[in-house]
Amino acid sequence: MATPLFEHLDDVELSRAQSLTLFASEDRLARKPRCSATKDHSQIRTAPHALTHAYIQPNSPVSYARLVFDLDWHQERHRFHDLPLRYLADVHAWEYELGLPAPSWAAISPGKNSGHIGYELETPVGRHEHARVKPQQYLAAIESAMAQRLGADEGFTGQLCKNPVNAMWTLYRGPDQGRSLDELTEYVSLTVKRAQAYNRMPRGEIGRNVFLFDGVRYWAYDNVHACRPAGYQAWEELVIATANRINAASYEHLPFLAGRGLLPFAECKAIAKSVARWSWANHGKRVLTTAFSELQSWRGTLGAAAAAKVKRERREQQITAAIGQLTAAGQIPTMGMVADLVGCSKASLSLHYRRFFTATLQ
Repeated sequence: MATPLFEHLDDVELSRAQSLTLFASEDRLARKPRCSATKDHSQIRTAPHALTHAYIQPNSPVSYARLVFDLDWHQERHRFHDLPLRYLADVHAWEYELGLPAPSWAAISPGKNSGHIGYELETPVGRHEHARVKPQQYLAAIESAMAQRLGADEGFTGQLCKNPVNAMWTLYRGPDQGRSLDELTEYVSLTVKRAQAYNRMPRGEIGRNVFLFDGVRYWAYDNVHACRPAGYQAWEELVIATANRINAASYEHLPFLAGRGLLPFAECKAIAKSVARWSWANHGKRVLTTAFSELQSWRGTLGAAAAAKVKRERREQQITAAIGQLTAAGQIPTMGMVADLVGCSKASLSLHYRRFFTATLQ
């Protein structure tokens, strides 16, 4: 029985939608997603209407339910130009050929080696302004690594994708179960460099607050050292001015934030003051820590030298006393005999205290 979400689908589309339970889901699609008959423009429709279009918005504004990649392997210079997507789909060779798990679905252009593939997530990741940032950064790092492995289009914003429910595309069905982020991580290498590179390029997927926060903090990290001589008050005012400048430039160039307006001045000021306080107190700690470590090392060296001096003087006193004891007993104070009395090795006496025996023998 068709649900209200499927009420406008024909028989072919209905069959596809019922087989793609994680994609065609009221809980995982936007309530009013963007959709289009072509990829050049989009319109907002209710989910039942959007599912009838060739292109659809894959993720809702409040959560990431899936990772979607745009594969343009038909381009002659692409490194996978001679690897047909149909071959990967037909023989399930994704892991063998690409070192990646099979996608949940693929919408492939008929007669063309290109398409969109999607990995359904076991648990959607929040993307609203109050969601935790760490899971989003984790997901973004995974997405970046997988996109590199696939040779996916770096300019793909994820605002529209080929709708796998629509009969215009050749459909590949993958596993019914969603994949966890930890499972996807097993197939890629999440280097610190890649995560830092992503975090240095705020793109606005999370929200205006986070986009502004990222932009201001990256600027602050690069400039706090030069501004320290002017004092904290001047630094805070400069950070606030920078936040207002970034905010005033608007968010219209970001597909996820276009049309949402600017943040109020009070909110910009609060973000800027937070960044100013933290960067002033913490940024550059590595340099300070290095200097402190060098100071401690120098202090340690002095301490070790002083301890060695005390130990050496004590040993010299013991040697002198042992030589005196043996001489008083009418014996020749050899190194071996002194070593036994002092409790050290003959080699140590020969290496460090030979002068005592030379003087005695003379």
